[in-house]
Amino acid sequence: MKSNTTFTLLILSAVAHAGETMAPMPPQEPMSAPLCESSWFAGLGAEYLLDAEEMYYTGQFGYDMGCGHSLFLEAGWVQEDDSLGGFPFGVNVEVDVIPVTLNYKYEYAFTRQLGFYIGLGAGASYTDIEVSAGPVGASDDSWSFTAQAFAGLTYNVSENFSIYGGARYLWLDDPSVFGVSVGNLDDVGLGGGVRFKF
Repeated sequence: MKSNTTFTLLILSAVAHAGETMAPMPPQEPMSAPLCESSWFAGLGAEYLLDAEEMYYTGQFGYDMGCGHSLFLEAGWVQEDDSLGGFPFGVNVEVDVIPVTLNYKYEYAFTRQLGFYIGLGAGASYTDIEVSAGPVGASDDSWSFTAQAFAGLTYNVSENFSIYGGARYLWLDDPSVFGVSVGNLDDVGLGGGVRFKF
């Protein structure tokens, strides 16, 4: 008898709820993918080369492929000017080095503003040397294979403007001047710069 009463209550409850309509479930928001917008960019930088004890200036132009990947061309310039005493007229040596490299950079964003970047590049460096002693002078130039690696932090000041700071390792393969091999040259630079997206 007790089981029949329970069964009857279950049927009555089902009949009472039969006319009710269930509220529709709210639509689910799609999962958002990380921002992977592409854009062109240009930048300027300045670094201090630790071995050469000279400033190294760079300009970049490249394409941000999105999702942290970018390719860019970079041209740099450093000049070293030495005066050697002990000669009747004195000897002045001026060396200009202009590396031109194609680079790959990967950037990982910690937040919307702050990120970490790392990259590699390869290309060639133009080395020009001028030696003068009083009224007499001579000059020579050469091209040599160049490679570099770099890493640092970047900060997005706005959607189209960012600043960065980090370190670079620059390597030149055996430039030759006046028929004499200088040997492999390398240096580490510390500095930073700015980038503009457009």
